Amino acid sequence: MKKVIVYGNTILSEMLFYDAYNDENFEIAAFAVDSKYLNHDKFLNLPLVDFTAINRLYPPKDFDLIAPFTGFRQLREREVFYKSAKEKGYQIRNYISRKADVSPDIIMGDNNLVFAQSHVGSKGQMGSNNIIRQQVYLGHEFEIGNHNVFSPGCNVAARCKIGNLCFIGIGATIIELTTISDETLVGAASLVIKDTEKYSKNVGNPSRTIGYHSETGIIMGNKK
Repeated sequence: MKKVIVYGNTILSEMLFYDAYNDENFEIAAFAVDSKYLNHDKFLNLPLVDFTAINRLYPPKDFDLIAPFTGFRQLREREVFYKSAKEKGYQIRNYISRKADVSPDIIMGDNNLVFAQSHVGSKGQMGSNNIIRQQVYLGHEFEIGNHNVFSPGCNVAARCKIGNLCFIGIGATIIELTTISDETLVGAASLVIKDTEKYSKNVGNPSRTIGYHSETGIIMGNKK
C-alpha cells in the first residue's frame, strides 16, 4: 500500500492525521499546500511542501494523494481544489476511519473522508470529495453527489438524495425520502421535512427557506 500525501494543512488535515494514526493502510508521508500558505517546513512533525513541487518530491508512482481542504467558508472552493488535486496525476484515496460503521456494499468515488463514530448505511451511493464528520448518521439507500459537507451529529434518514456542494449543519435532521437539491444550506439543528430548492438556505424546526445564494454559492460568514 502506497503512503499518502495530504493536500492541505487545515484543522481537517489534523483530524485526519490523528484519526489515521497507526493505521498501516493509510500512512501519511507529508503535507502539501499552495505556495502562499507555505510558512513552515513542517506540519505535525511531517514535511510540509509546496504543492507545485509534489510530483518531483513524491512522484505518483510511489505515493497516493488525498485532499481534505476545508472550503467551508466558500463551499464552491471545494470543487476547485479537488480539480487541482486530480490534475496532478495521483491516485486519489478515500479515507474511512477504523472507528466508523460503514456498510461494505456502498459505492463511492474518490477523496471522500468518513470520520470516526459515523454510520454509513447499506446500499448507499456517494460521489467524490465529500466529508462525513464525526457521529453523522446516513440511512440506507442514500444517494449523495459531490463536494458535500456533513457536519458532526447530523442525521440523514433512509433513501434521501443529496445533490452537489451542499452543507448540512451540525445536529441537523433530514427525514426519509427527502431530496436536498444542489448547493442547499441546512442550518444547525434544523429539521428538514420536505424537498429543498436549489441554492436555498434552510433553517428551523421544521425548516423554512430564508434566502438564496445562486450567484455566490454557500458562504459561511467571517468566522474563523
